[in-house]
Amino acid sequence: MSTISAGAYRIRPLVRKKMRIKVKAFGCKLNQCEAGAIERALSAAGYDIVWKPPFDAVIVCGCTVTSRADYKVRQYIRRMSRDYGVKRLILSGCSAVSFTRDTIGELGIEKTFEKNDPKKIVDYFGIIEKRKAKTPTFAGRTRGFVKIQDGCNQFCAYCIVPHVRGRERSIPPGDVIARIAELESAGVKEAVLTGVHDGRYSSENLDLAGLCRRILDETSIHRIRLSSVEATEITGELIDLITSEPRIAPHLHVPLQSGSDAVLRKMGRRYSTTKYASVVKELSRKAPDIGIGADVIVGFPGETDKEFDETYRLLESLPIAYLHIFRYSPRPGTAAMKMPEQVHNETKWERMKALKSLDERLREKFALSQIGKTRRVIIEKVENDTGYGWTGNYLRAEFPIDSYKKSNLVLLKPESYDNRVITCKIIRSI
Repeated sequence: MSTISAGAYRIRPLVRKKMRIKVKAFGCKLNQCEAGAIERALSAAGYDIVWKPPFDAVIVCGCTVTSRADYKVRQYIRRMSRDYGVKRLILSGCSAVSFTRDTIGELGIEKTFEKNDPKKIVDYFGIIEKRKAKTPTFAGRTRGFVKIQDGCNQFCAYCIVPHVRGRERSIPPGDVIARIAELESAGVKEAVLTGVHDGRYSSENLDLAGLCRRILDETSIHRIRLSSVEATEITGELIDLITSEPRIAPHLHVPLQSGSDAVLRKMGRRYSTTKYASVVKELSRKAPDIGIGADVIVGFPGETDKEFDETYRLLESLPIAYLHIFRYSPRPGTAAMKMPEQVHNETKWERMKALKSLDERLREKFALSQIGKTRRVIIEKVENDTGYGWTGNYLRAEFPIDSYKKSNLVLLKPESYDNRVITCKIIRSI
């Protein structure tokens, strides 16, 4: 080994052990996207990113949107310490902001980072060697997350996210396009645009629709998928893009939260049920096969049986393809935590059970409406001669793979539906 002379001393360069680091993300697509950025940065700094033990360090990108999310993060950290003997436990992101000092100490966490910041995390561990990132993040995958925005200015009564994510800021369009180009070069076929409040995207005089047009013009990636957009932020231009541009997936998640105007006002939501219904119906009118999802919260403080019934009946009446259902969870620092008339857990569970039953019926109704139609699918996984992937309108598909290779784009015809999966036959490769 070479040495470096320093006057009368000869200093041997520091040699660091190649560390095996696991990065675990909880919660939303944005967290998963940021975890991938941490993996790439650490890999480029000389660390081995691994999914299987042994682990020299584990970085947890935590989620704190509900008390259940907090519980899952705590249990995972305890398991890493107890079952795998991990001594270096790093907590980043939302959980690092919301967890108390006592909790952090009890969990044995070595270091916290309030943001999932790749540069700060690499600076903390130090650079072993500079190299091209070698990470399993997108190896063999056909879909990748692209961060376009972070933060929220809305401060809905139930939501802790603005408190832990901060104010809104958007990623410059050039950076978004560069990331998509990077995914393309890695063989990724679908870019999922993600953020905390995507509909509020604003950078270089571009809104979300304008960003999508630039991506369409300046990249050739096969499919662009939007994530969650509020009803008040779905513009006519965005509807036209989603319903007419073949490279944009005919799928959109439109959070509802409640189908009662009284509850929406208490939540601090900035739309009425009439506005919400009109947007969903317009999307469906222009693209009858579009997959529309909705978030719903049950058991918000003061929610009566009548108000829950209004939610149920509204969802039942709209062309919704699936639901994401949450029991209201009091979060420290939010306005709703101090509201009177907190709903009993038993009532929350009953309402959640009712909506889960409705969700299954909505999923089945939408899937059956696709039987016999042709749909483009990117093959994401192959097991035992069966291929799996997602249609543009967000249906899980399985099909006999025959001679088609993973990552191929194929044209399918759905033939049946069972257990949230459409079984299809391949018409041809595209």
